Amino acid sequence: MGADWEQEVLKANSRFYQALRDGDMDSMRNVWINDPKAKCVHPGWPMLYGWEAIKESWKNIFQAGAPARIEISDERVYVSGELAWVICVEKISQRAGDQTRFGYAQSTNVFEMCGSSWRLVIHHASPVPMPAAEAVSNQNLQ
Repeated sequence: MGADWEQEVLKANSRFYQALRDGDMDSMRNVWINDPKAKCVHPGWPMLYGWEAIKESWKNIFQAGAPARIEISDERVYVSGELAWVICVEKISQRAGDQTRFGYAQSTNVFEMCGSSWRLVIHHASPVPMPAAEAVSNQNLQ
């Protein structure tokens, strides 16, 4: 276990966000546990129960156009037996005409060891105001 498993969980988390950035349903399917116990809360959405509901939500999100960009920061990983979780901040940018709008979410991703790979079993992202470090960074740009 230990640091090796932490790195494997971070790689699984990275695959999740890459599938999201790419709008790739096959990759998203491979990241998630395809099981009724899967749960998902997109920012501002109610809880989705089970892989089938989660799969439909991703299809709808991807059809509407994946985010222009999503950056992850403040990533922290914890492993306990066959469960692991990653907490992080998502910075989501969307193009609206000639402007880019930014939104932030605090995210918790829970993974379960399935065979020899970590699979996402819970994704919970809640909208948050701009993190203090980001506000200071943006202020320095002006």
